[in-house]
Amino acid sequence: MQRRGSPHGESTTAVSYDGIAIAPPLASRWVSRVQTRFGLPAPNASAPGLFAGVRWTIPFVAFLAYIFAITTYRLPIGSVAIIAGLAGLALQSEPRRFPALLVWFAAFILWCAVGYVSSPYPQRTWDGLVGLVKLWAIVLVGVNAFRSRSHIRVFTVFFLACFALYPVRGAFENYFLYRYTVFGRAVWSRAFENPNDLAAFALLQLAMVAALLSLERRWWVQRCAQIGLVLLPLLILMTQSRGGFIALALFTLCCVVGQWRHLRTLLDRTRRMRLIGMSLALIAVVSFFAPDGVWTRVAGLKHLTNTDQLDEVDREGSARQRWEIWRVAAKIIREHPVSGVGVSAYPLAHAVYARGEEFEPTAAGERDTHSTVLNLLGETGVPGLIFFLGVIMSVVVPAERVRRECKRRAPQLAMPLSFLEIGLLAFFAAGIFGSFAYLAFLYIHLVLLFVTADLTRRELASRRNVPASRVPWSVPRFSPTPTGEPVRQR
Repeated sequence: MQRRGSPHGESTTAVSYDGIAIAPPLASRWVSRVQTRFGLPAPNASAPGLFAGVRWTIPFVAFLAYIFAITTYRLPIGSVAIIAGLAGLALQSEPRRFPALLVWFAAFILWCAVGYVSSPYPQRTWDGLVGLVKLWAIVLVGVNAFRSRSHIRVFTVFFLACFALYPVRGAFENYFLYRYTVFGRAVWSRAFENPNDLAAFALLQLAMVAALLSLERRWWVQRCAQIGLVLLPLLILMTQSRGGFIALALFTLCCVVGQWRHLRTLLDRTRRMRLIGMSLALIAVVSFFAPDGVWTRVAGLKHLTNTDQLDEVDREGSARQRWEIWRVAAKIIREHPVSGVGVSAYPLAHAVYARGEEFEPTAAGERDTHSTVLNLLGETGVPGLIFFLGVIMSVVVPAERVRRECKRRAPQLAMPLSFLEIGLLAFFAAGIFGSFAYLAFLYIHLVLLFVTADLTRRELASRRNVPASRVPWSVPRFSPTPTGEPVRQR
């Protein structure tokens, strides 16, 4: 640990991050002027380059290629990247990681395979199974591709850059230049053509931006990330997704409550009030540029408490339609409580069940459940939902344990974990109104949370001189060097 003096005669605590002193909390780095007034370290213009200390392995490059493929859709190299990553794992000299995340995910896929045997829609279920196996392979490559903070840094910046240059840019161009929207809601193309899904993806990216800012000292990365703190919430509001709005409000609330105690120890009362003022100004700017339609849709939420008033929620009638879809889903779940109708086969089953006289015509056709929980129950049954929860908790529980230990011993290292966990929570809050269980972005976020928690755990263990053999999780033994690269222990 080292201490840095401030212009106000105070000192702030900093810890090592790739050989660079870690900057103070996220909120204090929105603009340089605020940094100076608060007496916090300014961005380090002489910091090493973005790629300093990065070891370019085949799995890591393949993982980046997969991110490029599924985010930009410029090159159809997703499957090639998976194969290359698996080949790189077979050739690498480091011991391979096989954490509980992969075990639970494999169990979930095996249960889906059991559902395939009894599914009335075997072809659609088989296609869904193949997609899940590919996701499992990507997770396997991901958890073995990251070996240092440098890897996490490069991956985060690369992923955010791809998302900003394509989905974010495309959605803004469609909305403001070409006036191409869906009932006034911002969209892009391919996986981002659904406004609810686009809002959910932006929530995960917002969490990554916050995690990056909590540690990053390179001035140009900070400036780009600060812009992202404005554009991503604005994009979520432009989608006019009610689930996205609720999730964004939850994300903001959890960030404020979670970081307030840390800010109280760092800033005096006057500076905290200034910080609150800047935060309120940022919210006001985003709210001012948000489309009027988002506030109309949000205001309609007050009618959700009464099913007789669903027609008053929105003019498009989507709330009434979604309620009918949920009623159909409830009937399917009651008749297939154990194995479901087969992974990815729900739309086919819905088209059959929706013909019943008890349902309104608005629910007819091949529809999605518009709910992550109902989708899992309908396609994989109750056991499938339990296995899926095991996938999530196998990452979240150990990460939360590490975060709590960091709060006592190295509060700065707890902040990235906190933001990533809050982002995951907000994502599932949006999942109340969307089906997100099979989206690749979810599992990539779980990989990032896992490797961040794992590396942080090892950094804490190295500080208290605990032998690597006693560090939880069966992963390679290594300790970080000042450049962030791991050194294998003999």
